[in-house]
Amino acid sequence: MPNSSGLMNRRNAISKTDATVVALLKEAGAIPLGITNCSELCMWYESSNNIYGRSNNPYDLQHIVGGSSGGEGCTLAAACSVIGVGSDIGGSIRMPAFFNGIFGHKPSPGVVPNKGQFPMAMGGQELFQCTGPMCRYAEDLAPMLKVMAGPGIKRLKLDTKVHLKDLKFYWMEHDGGSFLMSKVDQDLILAQKKVILNKICLRIIFSQGDAILNPLLHFLPNISV
Repeated sequence: MPNSSGLMNRRNAISKTDATVVALLKEAGAIPLGITNCSELCMWYESSNNIYGRSNNPYDLQHIVGGSSGGEGCTLAAACSVIGVGSDIGGSIRMPAFFNGIFGHKPSPGVVPNKGQFPMAMGGQELFQCTGPMCRYAEDLAPMLKVMAGPGIKRLKLDTKVHLKDLKFYWMEHDGGSFLMSKVDQDLILAQKKVILNKICLRIIFSQGDAILNPLLHFLPNISV
């Protein structure tokens, strides 16, 4: 398959071997459909390059798909595939998932092998780059991660039951604001507060308790990490 990484001088490059995660997925029965678009050398916030152009959001073609794995997010959202592979340093799995209404997971470093990617992470990037699953359905994330990780899955305890009441949640409404960025939509802030309020208060079922909860949401303080 093509392996240009959006770089013009690699527009005719063809992969001769599979990356480790691709080999593991194929061994488990996955059928690769194609290589999706990315930003040039996976460096930018949108999946756009001078070879293939820009991948547009399937819900609104005037918007981007977000992150250098955005082409994969677009393909999953547009119902062209069910599962996909992305890589993430600063959000390139997580942001396309958010922008396109799919599910993505950036694993902890060292769980899923990065071998065989281009460009390869170097220096400090190696501490942050992680290969992970992108899925149309949330229930596919765990089994796909198990396959992609290979022996590295032993570092996790995915089969151990976890009670949500025992987890700690850290959240922040926004980054303090900047003239270079749009404000966080108020609906998203209220959605965050609703989750936190449900966690720390009365475990009220929201479909029955909105009349009680909604007035409280505006008074819940911003908690930042």
